[in-house]
Amino acid sequence: MAERDGIVIIDDNRELLESLELYFVEKGYEVAIAANGRDGLKLILERRPGVAIVDLRLPGLDGLEILQELRKADIDCRTVVITAYQEMETTVSAIKLGAFDYLHKPIDIDALDAVVAKALSALPEAESIKVIDEDFKENTIVGRSNELKEIFKLIGLLSAVKTTVLVVGESGTGKELVARAIHFHSAFAGEPFVAVNCSAIVENLLESELFGHEQGSFTGARATKKGKLEIVGGGTLFLDEISELPLHLQAKLLRFMQEREFERVGGNRRIRFDARIIAATNRDLEAMVKRGEFREDLYFRLNVFEIRIPPLRQRREDIPFLVEYLVKKLNRSTGRSIKRIPVAVIDRLMAHDWPGNIRELENVLTRAVVLAKNDCLQASVIDDLLDRPGKPAASSSIGPPKSLSEIEAQHIAHVLEYCQGNISRAARILGISRPTLRSKIREFGLTAS
Repeated sequence: MAERDGIVIIDDNRELLESLELYFVEKGYEVAIAANGRDGLKLILERRPGVAIVDLRLPGLDGLEILQELRKADIDCRTVVITAYQEMETTVSAIKLGAFDYLHKPIDIDALDAVVAKALSALPEAESIKVIDEDFKENTIVGRSNELKEIFKLIGLLSAVKTTVLVVGESGTGKELVARAIHFHSAFAGEPFVAVNCSAIVENLLESELFGHEQGSFTGARATKKGKLEIVGGGTLFLDEISELPLHLQAKLLRFMQEREFERVGGNRRIRFDARIIAATNRDLEAMVKRGEFREDLYFRLNVFEIRIPPLRQRREDIPFLVEYLVKKLNRSTGRSIKRIPVAVIDRLMAHDWPGNIRELENVLTRAVVLAKNDCLQASVIDDLLDRPGKPAASSSIGPPKSLSEIEAQHIAHVLEYCQGNISRAARILGISRPTLRSKIREFGLTAS
């Protein structure tokens, strides 16, 4: 188990070794020391510290050999090399072998402290999420929030029975994905899933789209055409944006739902309807009923069982999983190969309110993937995309000037609240180590979980 705040110090100068040990212990770190290379390497492999401070010239194994062994072992440990010899070749070799930084003796303790804090805040597991495309599955509902887990349970329950379902949620929350999940987990998954966007079809053609028409039933009807209700067979009819259905068609929809039969436009033959209906809306149908904009009897017919999808801002813990999933999807559709997503990017995305929900998140990530300069998403690109002109600026309070310590305390308190007291995540956002953050919390009298 890695000691995220642990430090191993390796130096054959006993006086310096003990001095550094005392300094970092007083700063709140877990410290282990060794006076030769072999003992030091053993400590690193056993303790898995966040940082190793390694002298370049050591008895046993030297600093470069330790770096080579750590690379072979694939240890998530940032190595800070210290040496009294200022040689360009050894500096280059150390950096190429993965050294995080390189300091010369005599040691400037403040500089070393800053490098250690920076190293701990940038450990690989805290630095980025690795994107592995092999496990990608299309049309997956992604997330681990409690709200989403409840929706998963409802999908399992409703897939077993052929009842009418109303899916409610803001635009872009994934209502059609939920409808498809219910269908494709049911016993009639082999039957058609037919989607109708009630707001996207011209009103005078919507009746024909739903019910079909006979040849010559209206101008332009040159042949008999089956409607969506007929094509769906025994599958699932998904009526998206049901709130946009005109009132006269609401009456016809209600009648066929009651009778489970319908006629094509211009026809007189009764056709049996055996499919399940799943309707979706981003509007408050109850309020529309009160205003006379939606039939109350149809509302009750549709709302046999309701699934309400919360907006993304109410389940922010799902965002990291959605980002990873969407980047995999975009890698395939754009031909790019993004392999890493920095935590700074995740934190920035989690701080955004996403009024357009998952659809808006995907749009932002699409642009970020296309604009990426390498295999990693850039936080600066995300910032530019989220801070476009026209967005309201953060409000500022007018009052007497505050001291730097007051501003620092307020900012740390804000970050802790945003991270729900998670010390590790707050430290990453603030760019300081966990011991330093704990010290600040004590200094300012703040609270954290």
